[in-house]
Amino acid sequence: MRHLFRGLLLLVLSLSAMACSAADKPAFVDGKDYKLVREASQPADPKRVEVAEFFWYGCPHCYAFDPYLRDWEQKKPADVNFVRYPNTLGHAVAVLHSKAYYTEQALDVFPVMHKALFDAIHRDHIPLTSEAQIADLFKEKAGVDPDKFAGTFDGFVVESEVRNAEALARQYGVYAVPTVVVGGKYETGPAMTGSLDRTIDAINFLVEKVRKERGIK
Repeated sequence: MRHLFRGLLLLVLSLSAMACSAADKPAFVDGKDYKLVREASQPADPKRVEVAEFFWYGCPHCYAFDPYLRDWEQKKPADVNFVRYPNTLGHAVAVLHSKAYYTEQALDVFPVMHKALFDAIHRDHIPLTSEAQIADLFKEKAGVDPDKFAGTFDGFVVESEVRNAEALARQYGVYAVPTVVVGGKYETGPAMTGSLDRTIDAINFLVEKVRKERGIK
């Protein structure tokens, strides 16, 4: 009986040790699920954490990821700022799509046009390879006057925003989309984590990591 008791005790202790080891193992691994960006940026407000998505309307993976991000955005912590940056990846047509993003921002039609642009390309198979096609979509979905669209789309503000977004992507070393940069320091994305929902978990993990590093309570 004594030997049986000792055997059971050793088994329980062994299982406990295994459980502790599993709990201590980090959920996300540096260099695999996330990594440092090439050149970090300093936060405008150290008490707030920026989560930035780099995307392209023509990217099917960005289209698939967008609903996950939208859902996360509705639930994000109060100290987190979420921003989007379109990225061209060196494609001429993507410049048009980046300009479309900043045009929808400038004309305050993002809630309608962001999904409409994604749907047009990936659901309706309209490539949106010309300014005229994009202008037609803005008129159809948001009632934007073509002249007002053209003045904004080809204006200085939109051009500047596109250049700034491209410069930030180069600074961080973003070469694929969708990519998410947390706290101006850590990069993650579905290609690194292996799934869309796990990327959302990685974002939350990195937000907490940045909080701890900055001493945010």
